[in-house]
Amino acid sequence: MKPTFILSIAAVVLLYLSSTKLLAADALPSLTQVLSASDDMQFQLDILRGISASLKGRRQVAMPVGWDAVESKLATSGSSEVRALAQSISLTFGSEKALVALRSTVKDASAGLATRLTALESLLAVKDSSLAQTLQALLRDSGLRGAALRGLAAYDDANTPSAILGVYGSLAGSERRDALATLCSRTPSARQLLSSIEQGAVSVKDLPADLIRQLRNLKDPEIERLLTKVYGSFRDSSADKVAEVEKYKRIYRAGGSQPGDGIRGRVVFVRTCQQCHTLFGTGGAVGPDITGSNRSDLDYILQNIVDPNAVIPNEYRTSSIETKDGRSISGLIKKQDGNSLTVATATETLVLPRADVASVRESELSMMPEGLLAQLADQEVRDLIYYLSRPGQVPLMATPDTVSLFFNAKDLSGWDGNDELWKVENGEIVGQTRTGLKKNEFLKSQMVLSDFRLTCKVKLTPNKENSGIQFRSEVLPDGEVRGYQADAGAGWWGKLYEEQGRGTLWDKSGEEHVRRDDWNSYEILAVGSKVRTFINGHPCVDLDDPKGAGAGVVALQMHAGGPLEVRFKDFQIELNPKLEAGNRQ
Repeated sequence: MKPTFILSIAAVVLLYLSSTKLLAADALPSLTQVLSASDDMQFQLDILRGISASLKGRRQVAMPVGWDAVESKLATSGSSEVRALAQSISLTFGSEKALVALRSTVKDASAGLATRLTALESLLAVKDSSLAQTLQALLRDSGLRGAALRGLAAYDDANTPSAILGVYGSLAGSERRDALATLCSRTPSARQLLSSIEQGAVSVKDLPADLIRQLRNLKDPEIERLLTKVYGSFRDSSADKVAEVEKYKRIYRAGGSQPGDGIRGRVVFVRTCQQCHTLFGTGGAVGPDITGSNRSDLDYILQNIVDPNAVIPNEYRTSSIETKDGRSISGLIKKQDGNSLTVATATETLVLPRADVASVRESELSMMPEGLLAQLADQEVRDLIYYLSRPGQVPLMATPDTVSLFFNAKDLSGWDGNDELWKVENGEIVGQTRTGLKKNEFLKSQMVLSDFRLTCKVKLTPNKENSGIQFRSEVLPDGEVRGYQADAGAGWWGKLYEEQGRGTLWDKSGEEHVRRDDWNSYEILAVGSKVRTFINGHPCVDLDDPKGAGAGVVALQMHAGGPLEVRFKDFQIELNPKLEAGNRQ
């Protein structure tokens, strides 16, 4: 007999052991037997999470007796998380079956984006020896491009620099940052990058101050020569920080009574600061959360930006890590033990096996580089400082630099809503109420879109309830949303409604194209006054509406009514698309 209470206690003990790295290899056969005997999905998840945590930083572990059967059993689980964790653990155990399946999943364009990303992360965790070529091919896959750019840094492959530079002109925002970080991590690729800058193929303005420091950490004479040629002479710190602070004060005050624009400033913040710092709940965790800092004081803001090395808490000192295969990494060491080293860089958090690390050197410098403002135009400086001084969050304008932040498939950063009703699960946004709702509830994106094409997949159960996708909408003071809604739900699929406005704008149903209780592709195309929608490739709305809003946020709805669950995944956004019509099939 295996009562749920006993299973839960066992899971807690297992998770404690895994978190303290006390899970021994001889415990794995026993845990394998338990998984083989149990059909309790939650218990399976607890055990698998514990095993997975204990194996972090270990590329290969001997497969315990009986795991073959467990692998086959869990591959048919009704839980996608159980399936993914079991497959990832099987890979660490050297399962050829898992290796072949995950390679196939990554290349399968018809698989869900979250599923492909999970498969890719599993292959990167064990450093699959054949993955470099696949990653290079994925540079032309918009959904996986960012992960591929970051993943290529782990492979010393001669074709990587030319592959990245070949697509660099088509990259935007965070993708360029990922591309540059990878190119700056190894001497051969860094030389090719600087040669491209010298030839004008890559703008020197794209290279941020922290990556210039990273290039100098490579200690290569040719890189130093090229850096001096394309960027100018270097010094580790400005001779007169006080004069530099005064210079930026003059620039800021030259803007008049309202020197900058908060919305434009947030775009600059995303490009220059957000990868490391959190502000108003959104951003990276490499540097301190600056939400509660003294941001209303102009002197405080400028002193911390201009002279980040004045006072450096120990936890924010940069470390330079060299791997045995020639990779250079600059970041903050967040955790280390006998198995692995966890390093937070400006673009990602890495778990490096100890066996891969050649050296670790702590610097006296902050992770935040000097010269952050030097590459900004005067108005960008004013906009950034103005945004940093705001008491609350402002909307995020969708641009090539910011659109990738719409949904990160991990959490609800950049979204506002009731966290008791909305969550992220397996790369999907999930809205769920088991008791029903007395009023409509919305999960609101902070990103403002004007002309765009948005595609995603929607699954609504039961279909008799109602949901939808708000767009070009306005968030009202009471939390309601006003604007267009592409509807979903029995009798409503394919219709267009104006919430808190004119009501139904397009009453023809697209119900015939819907797969009930299953995933459905929803596409929204908004260009000027024209609005078109498609369900599973079939045209629904085709409206010219000069009275409608020309820009606004996206929001996801759970309509008042009975218990329901609605899921959204695989979001893709194209800015300023051409107006098209016709069947998508």
